[in-house]
Amino acid sequence: PPPSAPTGITLTIWTIEPLSPAQSGESGRILAHQLTEFEAAHPDVAVECILKKPYGKGGILDFLRTASAAAPAVLPDLVAIDMAELGEAARAGLVQPLDDLISSKLVKNLFPFAHQACRLEGQLVGIPFEADVEHLAYNAAQLESPPLTWTEVLTEGITYVFPAGGEQVSNAFLIQYLAAGGQLFDEDGRPALDEDILAEVLGFYRDGREAGVIPPSVLGFKTLDDCWPLYLSAKATMAHVSSQRFMADRELLKSTAFGPIPTRDGTVVTIAQGWAWAVVTDDPARRDLAARLIEWLLEPENSAAWNRAAGHLPTRRAAFEVWGTRDPYIAFLKGQLEAAHVRPSGPGWDEILAALQKAVRDVLTGQASPKEAAASALAALER
Repeated sequence: PPPSAPTGITLTIWTIEPLSPAQSGESGRILAHQLTEFEAAHPDVAVECILKKPYGKGGILDFLRTASAAAPAVLPDLVAIDMAELGEAARAGLVQPLDDLISSKLVKNLFPFAHQACRLEGQLVGIPFEADVEHLAYNAAQLESPPLTWTEVLTEGITYVFPAGGEQVSNAFLIQYLAAGGQLFDEDGRPALDEDILAEVLGFYRDGREAGVIPPSVLGFKTLDDCWPLYLSAKATMAHVSSQRFMADRELLKSTAFGPIPTRDGTVVTIAQGWAWAVVTDDPARRDLAARLIEWLLEPENSAAWNRAAGHLPTRRAAFEVWGTRDPYIAFLKGQLEAAHVRPSGPGWDEILAALQKAVRDVLTGQASPKEAAASALAALER
């Protein structure tokens, strides 16, 4: 039987303002109500949310590290953490395994990318609760339908923008690489890249640059939001956009339609990013209560209501059933989540993503051929 909860327990959560009851607007009110309902079902339990920065010094992961070493008494019972940092927290022993705590029915109902994000070496270390995906927005006044393949992109006489700047390669490149059949990890789970497929994707970038389809300005775009104003000003026919941004602006986008990101042969691939719940406490009673709270917040009706208000996507198929799929955009997003991958992170990946970004920059500026850039990227990683 599960351990009984001690009388008068306060369950502490570390989170960030946008994912808290302190968030102004409907999402904050919905989450506050859901926490109140949880407390009503557990009369001896109170839930307290403590706000932290999302990243960097003083951020969630940094605070977990420093507090576990210097002041473990202040550690929370439950923490919201970016999926990209969940593995690092688990490798450092900062979060607890959840295999025996979370309902197998809930776990099986997660979209594939969420399964991928919440497991480390076979162990369940967190539960993703919200996500955003990257897809295409295009000017429906200029295109009857979105191009699905590289060939269609290069022959439509259009302008196509996406993030291609920054210190690390963007999701836009990784999506193309994965859709072309590239692998990110070998059978032992170690980082592994295919040089020929890298060169093929870089070749598409070169062809797009030479055809005037991919403008030089993409090297100045580090994020999806950076390239969005260019699209809104009608200076680009189509652009990558996050589902969160598209949902927020959708009512204003009178001549904009959506579609999957065009890939080599039309294979549908995207990358999902988002946040997960992880249990920190090793006290059996608190750990069990934290798991019950996770399950409560991810009940389909609760997850569907909060995610809709917050402008994010649920991570469970059952929550999408609550949303319904009459709206073609919602049906489209469900398909995108079925095809989504998680951006790679962990030991060695910062260097890999930086080397790939140099390859992208060299090809888009004409400093190297696709084959030269791909070979140089892999050679840099072997040093």
